[in-house]
Amino acid sequence: MVTGLAASEEPGRYYTFQSRLPHGEFFEIRPRFLPHGAKPIVDDETGMCIGYSVSQAPGLWQIYDTEGNFVRLEEAPLESPLIDPTDLVLLAAGAFRIFLAGRALLQSGVRAAVTVNLSHATISLLRGRLKIGLSARSLKMTESAAKHMYEPGRYVPLQIQEKAIRYGTRMPDPLRKPGLFRYETRMYRLVEDKQKKGSYFYKPYRLEVLVREKDWTIMHFQYMP
Repeated sequence: MVTGLAASEEPGRYYTFQSRLPHGEFFEIRPRFLPHGAKPIVDDETGMCIGYSVSQAPGLWQIYDTEGNFVRLEEAPLESPLIDPTDLVLLAAGAFRIFLAGRALLQSGVRAAVTVNLSHATISLLRGRLKIGLSARSLKMTESAAKHMYEPGRYVPLQIQEKAIRYGTRMPDPLRKPGLFRYETRMYRLVEDKQKKGSYFYKPYRLEVLVREKDWTIMHFQYMP
């Protein structure tokens, strides 16, 4: 009993993590409403979907955030950027890059399921939208929970765990430890189709996050099919 109490009082700390997922894999908690034809915009840095694009016309896309809210229209630059044939091959294969001022070609950690040349402003806006509500930056983790974030088979982006807390089903801790609550939600693992660049296989999972609510510290998390 003393051991369990000590575990429930393990101090929480603020952490930042980068994705430990294999290349081409991402997590997503899908919003309840999404327009038809929405394609995920994925972030290599965090390993998650940060928004969606919908083709409205050639060179014009509707951009939505992770809540399914319309953000803005994204239009292809009028002036063709100066790129070499290698870059054209990469773009045709679905690789994602940002075009700034129609000339500078910069590598980005953000990719779209279709070749959508997102502007820096749109990317910043989508990333900023993730901070609405209980920001992932406000979440703490115990050291024992944080250790699992460095394991490719256990890593789940903090922003995804935050969404589980915000929108998931809340229930008492199974071990009945006071102040702890478990949140459950469905999430998807997006695995890039190597035969068709820009397309993904979707694998559903149940995500569980155990939280000490007095200081919003994640004590434990896990996901399963």
